Parts: sequence; structure tokens; C-alpha cells
Amino acid sequence: MADSSTKPDHESKPQDAAGPKALPPNGLRLLCVSVNEPSWISLTLQLDGEGSHEPQFRWASTSTEALSILRDQSFDCVVINDQSLPKPRFEFPAGPTDLSHRLDPTLTETVPDKDTNTKDTIDAPALVRAIRASGCDDPIVMLMIEVDDEAWSDYYQQECELLVARTLWESRSLVPTIKRAIARTDVLREYRRLSVANRRRQVRERDEADHLLEQQRQMVGESGDEDTDFGTSSWNGTTQFTEFAEAESEPNTFPLPSEVIRYYQELLRTYVIMGSGNLGAEIAKLAELLSVAGLSPRQTLHLHLQRVEELVKGLGNRSTRHVMARADLLALELMIHLGESYRQKASDQA
Repeated sequence: MADSSTKPDHESKPQDAAGPKALPPNGLRLLCVSVNEPSWISLTLQLDGEGSHEPQFRWASTSTEALSILRDQSFDCVVINDQSLPKPRFEFPAGPTDLSHRLDPTLTETVPDKDTNTKDTIDAPALVRAIRASGCDDPIVMLMIEVDDEAWSDYYQQECELLVARTLWESRSLVPTIKRAIARTDVLREYRRLSVANRRRQVRERDEADHLLEQQRQMVGESGDEDTDFGTSSWNGTTQFTEFAEAESEPNTFPLPSEVIRYYQELLRTYVIMGSGNLGAEIAKLAELLSVAGLSPRQTLHLHLQRVEELVKGLGNRSTRHVMARADLLALELMIHLGESYRQKASDQA
């Protein structure tokens, strides 16, 4: 939000922190909300100096009129003249030093606004809230002579720019503030658009990952009757062959210690983050452990899919496409090492 001062001798000058872009060269649409119609001469000359010619001004003298106009039209910027002033108060400390009872009772009352006629004032904070509640995200510039902390906070929450200047519509800082408000709104709109697009992409990638995992599960399940034992009963003895046979009938049960499963989970996580890199030795070691345990390729893929599902569930809103691609590479590399291990054991038996 604009950072303006309230020095009495000169008006505040906004800084171009947001990097305001150029105004539309023709037909800048401005809605000005003020009790009295402002003089357009100074504003027109300032806009002309910025290269924005033939601006279209629209004036609204009441909140109802402004809301009615915004319901039917959109504007490049809305400028609202907040004429309300902070109400001064007389406060006295409590206790024995309280001398308020000696003063004229009228002095202890809150001094009313100078504009007591509601017809001649605009409830600017309520108008801004109503504009935002209606779904209008047009840039808003609040033009005022003074501002207190409460009003500043309210306008900040409603994404408004503030210009504190005693000359109001004649202020030379008005056009730079309008430019900054337009640039700020453009940035917010682009951010929201990218956020929506990113959420849609994440949902689409998550659906694709779920569909791919389901296809892989079906593929592994359909190939269950075609697995080859590669002579697992001869080098591991009767006990491990029995465990292998039982695990073969129940694909989700593996004759593996929990430490090996956790090790595979960590290896998968590291592979996803770093890629293959220097993990070839660890993958070959894991393939050797799986072959010693008697896991068939189908069971190994079941184990792999279960670990991938656990990893994908923990991603939250992060992308899954990269994870699935790296996981597929790990499965391929693991199958190569597992096949080599079984081939080596078969040749040793022969």
C-alpha cells in the first residue's frame, strides 16, 4: 500500500515501489466518488503529460450511485474522496488527579464531525467494503486530507492505495498513485490467475499419477502366473522357499525385515530428489538382498508400487509428475540389477 505522510507544508509523494507501468494511451476510465464534482482540468493535464489522452471521467456523489455504476461497468481505477476526519477526544486520567468535574461538561463530550448532515458525506470505508464484497477488484485510490491508524488498516485489508494530500484532486501525486494502483491490481490478478492454473495442474497431475499407479498394479497382477522362480529354492534352502511361496500367493506380503522396507523407502526418496547419481551401488545391493530373500520380479514391483504410493500421498500440493518419472527409472534400474542377480545365481548353480 502507498506509504504517504501528512506534512502540512507539502503533500505526500508516493514512491514507485511497484514499478507502475504506462497508463492506457487513450480512454482511461476513471470513476470519481465525491460529494462535490471535482475539477477535471488539473487531472486531465496530468494524464495528458503521462501520455494518456481523452480520459473518460465518471462522477458519483453517493455510495448508492457508485455501487450502481460499478454493477454495470468496469473502470481502470476508482478514486474515492474520503472526507471523514478522525474524531478528537478529551481523555483524563482516573484517580485523585481527575479534574474533569471542574470543567465545562460540554468540553468532555466527543466533538462531532463537522459534516453532520449525512446527505453531504460518504461513508468511504463502508463503500470500499461493499465494492469488494460485490466481487469488484478494480483498483481503488483513497483520497483524503488526514488518516488515522484504524482507517489505514481497513483500507490496507481491502487492497486500496492511499494518497494523503491537502490539495486533493489538484494533487500532483494523484496520477502516480493511480498508476501504482493499476500496477498493483495487475500483479494481484496475475498472481491469482497463476495460482488457479497451478492448482488445476496439480490436480491433473495427481489424477494422472493415480491412473498410472492403477495401471501398473493391474499389469503386475495380471502377470502373476508368468513369474519365473529362477531357482530360489536351491540357494536359500527349504525355509526361504516356503516363505517365498507363501508371499507369492499374497503379493502384498513380503518375506523382508521392516528395516529393508524402510531402506527402500529412503532410497526411493533419495532417488527422486537426486536422480541415479551415485546410487548405483546402493540399488545393486538392494537387488541382491531382494534376490536372497526370494522376491520375484512381480513381488518386487508390488513392493515398489506400495512405496511410491506412500511417497505420493506425502507430497501434499506439490507436483507428482517428477516423482512418478524418477520412480519409474528406479524400478527399471532395480529390475535390471535383480535380473542380473538371478542370472548370476542360476549360472552359479549350473
